[in-house]
Amino acid sequence: MSTELVVEDKYNLATTEGKHNLAEQLLKTPYVPNAIVHRFGPGVYIREATYPAQTLIVGQEHVGEHINMLLKGSINVLDDNGNLMTLHAPYMFVAKPGSKIGFTLTEVVWQNIYATTETDVETLEKTLFVAPKFFKDHVATTILNNVPKHQEDRDDFELMLKETGWDKSVVEKLSHYREDCIPFPYGNYSIISGDSPIQGKGMFATAYIRKNETIAPMRLDGKRTPAGYLVNHSKNPNAKAVLNSNGDMYLIASKTIEGMRSGEVGEEITLDYRQVMLINNLWDGEAKCLQE
Repeated sequence: MSTELVVEDKYNLATTEGKHNLAEQLLKTPYVPNAIVHRFGPGVYIREATYPAQTLIVGQEHVGEHINMLLKGSINVLDDNGNLMTLHAPYMFVAKPGSKIGFTLTEVVWQNIYATTETDVETLEKTLFVAPKFFKDHVATTILNNVPKHQEDRDDFELMLKETGWDKSVVEKLSHYREDCIPFPYGNYSIISGDSPIQGKGMFATAYIRKNETIAPMRLDGKRTPAGYLVNHSKNPNAKAVLNSNGDMYLIASKTIEGMRSGEVGEEITLDYRQVMLINNLWDGEAKCLQE
C-alpha cells in the first residue's frame, strides 16, 4: 500500500497494530502504481516490486524469515525497534517475520526471495503473508461493488454459448476439469489468480502489461496452465489467444493492461471465448460432438 505523503509517527509504527492502522488509513488516500513481477526458477520464487519516488510503503506481514534485495534506488526504512535506516542499492539482508515501512527517496526496485517449489502466486500470497482483516474486507467489498459493472460480460457469455453451440453445463464442467492441467513453467509473470467480479475465479495483472506482450502460456504440450482455464470471458476483452505451429497456445495482450495500485490487483485479464474456440476449431459442430 502506498501514497505520496510523509507521516509522523503517531501510530506507534514499531508495532504490528500501528502498522495496520497506518495501512488502513492509506487505503483511503489516492492510489499509487506499484508493479509486482513474479519470477520463478528451480526452487526459488522472487517477488519483485517497483515503487515510485516519494512514496510511503507499508509492506505485507511476512510469516517467516526471507531474503531482501534492494536492486535499484534509495529508501528510508523503519526497523522493528523504530529506528530509521537509509538503504542504497545494491543492498541485501535477511529480514525477520513481520512487515516493514519505507519511504522511497528515488524509484525503488525491491526483491523478496523465497525458497519454494510452488508457482501459484495466489497460494504463495496466502502462505507467505498474513493479510489483516480490514484489507480482506476491503478487497471483498471492492469485488462485490464491481459485480454489477460486468453484467454485460455475463450477458455476452450467454450469447456466445448460443452462437457457438456449446451447452453452459459442459463449459462449466470443462472449466473445473483439472486432469489435463499443469502449473506455470519457470519464468516471469505479471499476473495472479483471484476472485472475480465477472464470475468465479479470474486472472489479474500485477504490473503494467503492454499491448502485444506475451502474458503467459495457456497450453503447452496439450496441457493447460492456469491461464488456460482461469481467464474469464468479456464483451470487450483485453487479451487474445495465439496458437503456435506446434499447438502450444499463449495469452497475448490485445491492449495495454493496468497493473497493481497501492497493493490492490490491477485489471482483470479477459478473453472473447469466440476467438479461442475459432482458433481451436471448436465452433458449433465440434462443440456438439464433444458434448455427446
